[in-house]
Amino acid sequence: MMYHDESGISVIIGTLMLILITIIAASGLALMVSGMQKEAMERESHLAAVESENLRIISIDPSGNDTQWGSVNVTIMNLNTADSRITAISLNGVHTRNYMAKDASGDLDYYSGYPSCPVVYNFKKRVIVPATSSKEICLNLTEIVINTSDTSEEIDVSGWDDNSTNHTFTPLNQPYTRAMYPNVNYSNEKIFNLTDGYSLVERDNNYTTDNIGTITLLVDGNMTNTSNYIINYTTTRFDTFPPPLSVRRNEPLTIEVITSLINIFKRAFMPPVPLAEVQFETERMVDSGGNVSYRDYLILDASESFDPDGSITEYRWAVWNNSTPIYDYNLTGMKVRPVKLNLSTSHNIEIDLEVRDDTGMVSRLSQRSGNITIL
Repeated sequence: MMYHDESGISVIIGTLMLILITIIAASGLALMVSGMQKEAMERESHLAAVESENLRIISIDPSGNDTQWGSVNVTIMNLNTADSRITAISLNGVHTRNYMAKDASGDLDYYSGYPSCPVVYNFKKRVIVPATSSKEICLNLTEIVINTSDTSEEIDVSGWDDNSTNHTFTPLNQPYTRAMYPNVNYSNEKIFNLTDGYSLVERDNNYTTDNIGTITLLVDGNMTNTSNYIINYTTTRFDTFPPPLSVRRNEPLTIEVITSLINIFKRAFMPPVPLAEVQFETERMVDSGGNVSYRDYLILDASESFDPDGSITEYRWAVWNNSTPIYDYNLTGMKVRPVKLNLSTSHNIEIDLEVRDDTGMVSRLSQRSGNITIL
């Protein structure tokens, strides 16, 4: 009987299996190392993006009445080579809910296909500040009111199988339904019956709307699933800041911007300080006949005015004679003579000074210390 020695084969097979196991382990280790390297590279890339993001709040343009601001436009410059997306904006510590923005030409951004619908931005719809460029953000302190009279959409009644139950319709193509935060209020909307010659459908007992744009067709009304309808959105309103938000003209404005990379950029704008001095002067006058007379006049001097965080760029004066305006903040200059004011016939003269600084902040003398009064 012949004897077969297979011990060598077993050793070879064991060696091959060991090599295979080693290769598999090495491959798994290589994949793990490769995954770790990829994650490390992604972290480094993210950190580099965070560190390189550089926005500057360069100026503001507030507007309002004599006592408080109604809106503040903020210009933001992007000094980086990549676009930045803004997640949130706050004014004096209060975050805005919805706001608008302007393009490079100074026009509002509009939704594509909706020429009467300015884009409403919020944490869901984030405004982009282009690389190496600027963006003007429009903050309205009360609400955004948009005239959308040419925005319309047909009401889908295909799912209204039973006229004995109410039918709810949610607009799909109206851009503000997708942009709402925390809600949107459609007012003065109008529904027309296309089947009945585009006749107007009265709201009473026919339909209701809510603050998120949903329309409910009521069974007790005259609307049925055998007719086609279209709705026109006449006016759309958005909340801006949580009410009430009152910002007086003479208080500082602090703007804070948070980007999608969780970078925070902040700047405080201090209002300029108006200081005015009134000087009485007398001039000698000689008429064509050689007669000499003397006339008193005023010199209004604002040279002592200053700006705590910049420089004053504009001086505007208002002058009243016995409550009648002689100049309505249209007398400009740091040192001026109100030639329209005749001191010999004027009584109860009041003088106010408005100054604007290089960042857009405006302040009036009447809001700080009161008008200058000459009896």
